[in-house]
Amino acid sequence: MQHANLLSGDLRIYSAPKALLRHIQWSLNEIFGYPVDLEWQPQLLAAGTMATQLQWREVKPVASKLASTLKSWHYLRFEVREFSASSGEGVFYRCTPSLGLHQAVTSSTGDIMIHENRLMTTLETCKSFETLRESISLALGTAWDTELECYRRGIDALPTGKVASI
Repeated sequence: MQHANLLSGDLRIYSAPKALLRHIQWSLNEIFGYPVDLEWQPQLLAAGTMATQLQWREVKPVASKLASTLKSWHYLRFEVREFSASSGEGVFYRCTPSLGLHQAVTSSTGDIMIHENRLMTTLETCKSFETLRESISLALGTAWDTELECYRRGIDALPTGKVASI
């Protein structure tokens, strides 16, 4: 196996209703192809919900499949990051019930990158400074950051499950 193609990632589910925990577990097991161990903790910011986090190292990309599967349950708040061990560039998904799913490309330092074509289209279609500002804010996912920030602060104390299929 070539370690140059190794992908690392993390999933942070900030809030999930208790009734969905088994479904989430089954879905993650299916995506990874083996049982994944999750330690769920009560989410104090959203009554009746739980939170967890998971890290992995895989050869096959799984972030997009995780994000598309998890977004199908409307009540979840989560983030999925995946990046190449060799280049550091990656993908970042985040989802909230009110905003839906946001996808961004990240640099090796974790910064959101907006590709040239998207910027050119934005510059061509925006007729005012305010619409330009809104379009760039949307591309960066500013609204998702704002909504998820309080959950990010609380999840750092949670235990992290680890998956390594190398």
